[in-house]
Amino acid sequence: MRRSREYRAVLVLAAAVAGASLLSGFAARVPVYEGDNREHRWDAREHDAYRRYLADRELEYREFNRLSAIDQNDYWSWRQRHPD
Repeated sequence: MRRSREYRAVLVLAAAVAGASLLSGFAARVPVYEGDNREHRWDAREHDAYRRYLADRELEYREFNRLSAIDQNDYWSWRQRHPD
């Protein structure tokens, strides 16, 4: 009985890790569009740049896709002036 419970716990943990990996893979493939409609891939590097932008502006974190169009354009303007 104990072995069965341990086995089940390992399976649940493996499923959680696999699910998180799968979801993060989908997020990396989602294109976002800059203000002038240029497609841009949102990946870990872009996420880090977005965090720097928020820190520079002393803003709290909000998901980029929930920002207003004006705020998104402000980010892309900042991003063009601050390449990696």
